[in-house]
Amino acid sequence: MAPTESTGAPHEAQTNEELRRENEELRRRIAELEGPARRFQALYDGGVVSVQIYRDGYSAEGNACWDRLWGLRPEEIHGKYSLLEDAQVAAGGFLPAVERAFRDEEATRLPTIRYDPVALIGYGAARWVASALIPVKGSVSPREVIQLHFDVGELMHSEEELRAQKQQLEAAVVERTAELAEQLRISEEQQRAITALSTPVLRVWSGILAVPLIGHIDPDRAARVLDVLLQSIVATSAEHVIIDVTGVPQIDAPAARHLRDTVRAAALLGAQCMIVGISGHTARMLVECGLDFEGVPTFGTLQEGLRRLLSRRPGAE
Repeated sequence: MAPTESTGAPHEAQTNEELRRENEELRRRIAELEGPARRFQALYDGGVVSVQIYRDGYSAEGNACWDRLWGLRPEEIHGKYSLLEDAQVAAGGFLPAVERAFRDEEATRLPTIRYDPVALIGYGAARWVASALIPVKGSVSPREVIQLHFDVGELMHSEEELRAQKQQLEAAVVERTAELAEQLRISEEQQRAITALSTPVLRVWSGILAVPLIGHIDPDRAARVLDVLLQSIVATSAEHVIIDVTGVPQIDAPAARHLRDTVRAAALLGAQCMIVGISGHTARMLVECGLDFEGVPTFGTLQEGLRRLLSRRPGAE
């Protein structure tokens, strides 16, 4: 018996060593698997991301977050609902991506969609969601695919609010622009009316025009006066023009030159001008500056100037 026992000892020791190594390898592999398992379980139980698991295309289970997201009873979905046969997914054009995930084990992201489970089973809560499909590699039968749902409803709601606010703002801008355009049109009409009033040419008698000036005479206004007066002379064939400066507070040298140019331009059209309403201060300033109106009749008032013109007309007493 002793030889037999001595012969079996090395074989037994070898077997024990092999078992020990196998046990160590198993423990190492288990440790490697425990990490991903713990991480997946943390994701599944975390209550933040909706997790749905499919087996051979059919919904098999979902976590608590999935239940809250859709407001569905799991027993009415799992084992009965197929993502590969979903009409809303097909209508969105996402079915080819879904098929690749189940057939080719290709992970993919699905575009954001407003999914309504009411259209599927008659109840539940419609949600704006983005999702991702992650095939479980090596799951031959049944083939498993994990779907993660990301609720983007608040984001979509914010975008819809922003779009609504943008539309309201654009409408307000259009309305305000129209108001400003109308105000500008009215302002331009008023400006034209004011301009016309500031340079009036009155037909006081046949062949006699009067130009009452009020306010300061600047270059722009002098140009308008000259333009309007010349047009009126041509239109009425006027022979005489009375320029009344009673309402001009002060006639300085530039204003006097403008008046002199107006008188000369009117004469070229055959109309004789007279100036009325010149004050003593203005007369002295004109003399000092050498800007006299030689050959141009001047009178203190419009009435005097008009009386003189009418007295010279044929048939006047």
